[in-house]
Amino acid sequence: MMETSNDKLERRLYSHDLAPLPKEMDVLFKTMPDSVVRPKYTQDVVQTVRKALSTNKPIVPRGAGTWGLGGSVPVKGGIVIDMTSMDKILSIDEQNMVVTVQPGITWKSLAEVLDAKGYFLPCYPSSYPAATLGGWIGTGGTGIGAYKYGTAGDIVRDLEVVLPSGQVIHTGDKLVPQNGGGPNLNWLFVGSEGTLGIITEVTMTMFPKPEELRPVSYSFDELTKLGPALKKLVRSGVTPMHIMFSDKLHFDYLRAIGKHAPNVGCLVTCALTGPKAVVDLDEKSLDEIMTANGGKKEPKELADHEWAERSYEFRLREMGVGAIPGEILVPIDRFPAVVEGTRKIVQQLKLKVPIIGTVADQNTVMLMPYYLTDEHKLVASTAAMGFAKRLGDLAYDNGGRAVGLGIFFASNLPKYRGKEGAKLIRDIKKVIDPQEIMNPGKMVETGTRLGFSMPPVLMNFAMQMMGSVKRILPRDKIGEKELASLKDH
Repeated sequence: MMETSNDKLERRLYSHDLAPLPKEMDVLFKTMPDSVVRPKYTQDVVQTVRKALSTNKPIVPRGAGTWGLGGSVPVKGGIVIDMTSMDKILSIDEQNMVVTVQPGITWKSLAEVLDAKGYFLPCYPSSYPAATLGGWIGTGGTGIGAYKYGTAGDIVRDLEVVLPSGQVIHTGDKLVPQNGGGPNLNWLFVGSEGTLGIITEVTMTMFPKPEELRPVSYSFDELTKLGPALKKLVRSGVTPMHIMFSDKLHFDYLRAIGKHAPNVGCLVTCALTGPKAVVDLDEKSLDEIMTANGGKKEPKELADHEWAERSYEFRLREMGVGAIPGEILVPIDRFPAVVEGTRKIVQQLKLKVPIIGTVADQNTVMLMPYYLTDEHKLVASTAAMGFAKRLGDLAYDNGGRAVGLGIFFASNLPKYRGKEGAKLIRDIKKVIDPQEIMNPGKMVETGTRLGFSMPPVLMNFAMQMMGSVKRILPRDKIGEKELASLKDH
């Protein structure tokens, strides 16, 4: 039986995601839902959508809330549909190498079941211990394993989706590719941030577990010095499952809270997969590439530790403060320039911002600087958004872009897709959701509880001003106590 809750305290828990908003933001956004439902079956979702349609109430589909751009946070109240009770594995087809699941299962739970059967998930989010399949697919995630195996959308074979009309559709073919069957409808919903429909079932590709999964780590004096090594690596014949890196300040923070972390200027860790003999050859080639470009190979124990701790979000939370991440994609040849540009922004805004990241594909680096803040204070939190705005502009000026739209960055849609492209996306939204009940106020507009959408020019100006406010505030001291204690030792 589907659960429904109208409890005020419980509803308040759904008014934020990974990066909570201060309560003062309720002036613009009605972030607390009117009710929360927890469906267990597709028909429960259909029933909820039809009820919302008849009463013209907004619907906000939600996974585990591990994203940080407000995509699963209401802006006009309404009904939050918590999908985490739809967490069943429906079938594991070992003949055709596909697995079908409900969207509320976590990536970690699914990975553990597949591992026990000799299979593995080729890609998953860094927040995989908590993130749900439906949530990450809805944000179009680029995560762990994407370098070798593709992104969230690349491994999807078929989605079952409940549309804003209450109609249920399947977007693909479970056993064969989409090629030659008309437009690929899977990709219409991958990255749509829950604005076009609610994913109720996912069929995706699984892989045989590789004979070897071997992490190897290399240290560099400084983050920008990693650039030549990355360029050489992506043009080589070595294809790691995953390539991740972190700068010195990231490790300083971790050691300050008692975590084991290396005292290096920068560390890059590559996870190699395949037959042992192939992995041996790949590691040898990596050694040559990295050392020829200034890297130093670190002990196996360190590489194994870094791989075990690859879920950086959960390590940061142990500092006891909010960590508001920025995520940008930039061309690999602009990596050094963007790192330097990020540091200039950090200096202007008087912040301390560690930089971590991954190599998304052969041409693209994903940088994920994060900013420690007291997330419950209005000025500090909004100033952090100003940082994210400047970071996104830096990426755009260097041929890249920010990752995700959500509430606050919906105004970037025309910038990323062009005026006509953005219009087409909005038109698609209107056709599929004419009553605008499905996660309104996100992605295609910055909606408010006041009945109007903030124009892109106004929203961009507001975001810019948030950063300007931060420039005249005192230098941030969050994290300094921990860093000072580290120096004392």
